[in-house]
Amino acid sequence: MKTLQFTGRGDDTFGEYGVTWDDYDNCASETPIKWLIETREGSLIVVGSYNYTDNGTWVIGVTMTDEDGVIPNWATRVKNGNCGYSPMLEIDVPDDFSLTCLNRVKEK
Repeated sequence: MKTLQFTGRGDDTFGEYGVTWDDYDNCASETPIKWLIETREGSLIVVGSYNYTDNGTWVIGVTMTDEDGVIPNWATRVKNGNCGYSPMLEIDVPDDFSLTCLNRVKEK
């Protein structure tokens, strides 16, 4: 089991800082940053969006990979992040996980 930790940094970078230390910088475009977690047990999309207009903090959420999808039964926790402007979403995933930034895929 691995614990992934998703959080925002600054006003344009959102990523996973527990295992992979992979992040994506959207150049303050206000475009949500999406990460796909896949395992043999299932998949999940984590979304981070910087909230410029209201309070200058990150919003973090999850969704299924498609409309017939199922949220995997992985333990999740929301806690204060390492900075005052972003919560942290922790997700315990199986060791066989893969993590893909969907924003990078879209760029190609």
